[in-house]
Amino acid sequence: MDNKVEILLGSQKNVNSVNTDTYGKVELTSNVSEITEFTVNDVVNSTEVFDAEREANPVYRIYGRIEYMSLLNGLKNNYSVLEDFFNPQYSGNTKSILNSFDFYLVAPSSGASYTNITNTNKYKRNFKVIAGRDDFEIYPAGFTNNVYGEQVYGFSFKSDFDIANLYDYFGFPMTEIFLYAQYKPSTSPVEQMSYTTWSTSTGLPSKMTLYKKDLVIDDQVETNSLVDINDIVEWLPEDFLQTQVDTQQFYIRTQYNDSGVKWLEWSYNPFIPFRLRYFDDALSGANTGDTSYEIVNSIPEYATKLDNDGNYVWREILPQGYVEPLTGVGVDYPFSNKKRYLFSPIIFDIIPNLNENTILKHQNTLNVFNEISYVKNATNINKTPLTELDNIGKPCQ
Repeated sequence: MDNKVEILLGSQKNVNSVNTDTYGKVELTSNVSEITEFTVNDVVNSTEVFDAEREANPVYRIYGRIEYMSLLNGLKNNYSVLEDFFNPQYSGNTKSILNSFDFYLVAPSSGASYTNITNTNKYKRNFKVIAGRDDFEIYPAGFTNNVYGEQVYGFSFKSDFDIANLYDYFGFPMTEIFLYAQYKPSTSPVEQMSYTTWSTSTGLPSKMTLYKKDLVIDDQVETNSLVDINDIVEWLPEDFLQTQVDTQQFYIRTQYNDSGVKWLEWSYNPFIPFRLRYFDDALSGANTGDTSYEIVNSIPEYATKLDNDGNYVWREILPQGYVEPLTGVGVDYPFSNKKRYLFSPIIFDIIPNLNENTILKHQNTLNVFNEISYVKNATNINKTPLTELDNIGKPCQ
């Protein structure tokens, strides 16, 4: 407990001293003030904080599920006759997605120029590797089969991906990256590969022999002879619009013996897209010469410069979690631990090449599949199926 202290007045210390208060007075008052809505939101609105953090974060973790749909799935590794293609084994020494492919993660390239197709707005788009095959994990998904009773596979990448500094040749920020599926042809029995290329003068497609190349991060996606593997996009700078108009197709030829050596040809698209985000449908524009600072400052770094007069156009990137009500365009990926979790269900199909285009068709494949009888001795069923809907909720008999 504090000792009591007596304070001597100044006039008692000296005749010329003035009496003063030694301690300052503290006035205790209470005033009622209203908490405004702005103050409440500014302090406790965790939703705004979450949205701001998600929009500012460019890191993705990608994983998903693959259903491998093909007659080559479950095919014997030592197939030799035509019937082998229609008798899947699913056990023992068979071909599967695990031993038939290398998978890479790739993005539209910014370093290598796109090749323009003469007198059009179409370009051959190139790709570069951002994750190697050793970064990709694929495994049988537990207790999961597709409608045909075949094993479904799960996949994931060992690392996360920061897309903040990824731009394509036209300066577009990444809205899609791709899983690149590279088939591994066998030598016994002999298998051959080819890919699609397009004439720079006419834009017409043709097949070229493909000798696969083992790729590493930052490699251009190309053949073993250093020829780029690409698809076709249309670029309209005035509309800030880039659209894929022709996909890449890989072709697999499988050899069998049927009174002589014959081939079947199969096709698939090796670039499987992962949608990261979308651009807005509305086109924005501004001029740097005669507009206000606020408007000039609103021009994003990826905007397209149209001319030397300072005219720019762009489309805003739709915020995460927003889906346009009429078109359904938008993404809403879970956001946690400073990354966005992108789950992608993939149906990976390799189909017979039944293209009747003179350049791309394979005649023996057309002949074989035109001869297949899918239904024999079919009869019409006129009897109306019985229904138990009226008995729902009633006691069992």
